[in-house]
Amino acid sequence: MNKLKELGYPVKLYLYIFLFIATVIGMKFVVEIQLPSGGRSPYLFLIWNTFLAWIPVGLVIILDLVSLLKNKLSRRLLFLVVGLLWLFFYPNAAYMITDMLHPFARYPVSGYRFWQEISFWDHLFTLFFVALLGLALGNASLASVHRLVRKSYGSVVGWIFAIAILGLSSFGVYLGRFNRWNSWDIIKRPFHVLEEMVIYFSDMEHLRHTLAFCKWIFIITLFSYVMLNLFGAMKNSKGTEVKE
Repeated sequence: MNKLKELGYPVKLYLYIFLFIATVIGMKFVVEIQLPSGGRSPYLFLIWNTFLAWIPVGLVIILDLVSLLKNKLSRRLLFLVVGLLWLFFYPNAAYMITDMLHPFARYPVSGYRFWQEISFWDHLFTLFFVALLGLALGNASLASVHRLVRKSYGSVVGWIFAIAILGLSSFGVYLGRFNRWNSWDIIKRPFHVLEEMVIYFSDMEHLRHTLAFCKWIFIITLFSYVMLNLFGAMKNSKGTEVKE
C-alpha cells in the first residue's frame, strides 16, 4: 500500500474516474450534435480520436505496475518497451486541440453574423470541451511518467524530460495534422516514416511551416502542464505549513 501511495494512488484513480465521466459527457454531446439541416453528427470521428488519447493513460497505469516489479532487468526492459509505446501514442492527446478547426470547416456559414447563432456555439463549445479533455488526458499521463522519472533521476532531469516530451509531442501533432501520419505508422513502418521526414524537412519552407505550428502546440501544452504542477505545489505547501 505504501508503494501505491508513493505512485500517487488512490488520487490517480479518482482522477481517472473523473476523466472517464468527463469523456462520457463529452462523447454524449459529440454524438447528439447536429448541423442546422439535421442528420447524423458531423464529429463522430472524435470518438476514435478520444479513444487514442486514452491509450497513453492506460499505458501509464501499466508503467506504474511495472515499477512495482522486484526484478531489475525485467523492470527496465518493460519500462523501455511500454515507455516507447507511451511516447508514440502521447501526441494523440494534444492532437485533439487541432480538432477545433472542424466547426469552421463543417458548420454552414449562412450570414455575416453567423456567430450569433446558438447552434454555431454549440458546435464550437463541443469541440472546445473535447480539446480540454485531450489536454487533461495528456497532462494526467505525462504527470505520471514525470513522477517516475523524477523519483529515479531527480527533479531537474524530471523537468528536462517533461519539457522534451512536450516538444516531441508538438512535432507529433504536426505530423498527424499535416502529414496525416498516426501512431500506427511509426510502429508498423518506422523506416518509411523516417525517410519521408528527411525528404519533407529538407525543404526550408516546410521547416518554417512546422516551427510556426509547433510553437503554439508547445506553448499551450507547456502552459497547461506547468499550471497543473503549480496547483499541485500550492496544495503541498499548504499541507506543510507550520502552525503557530
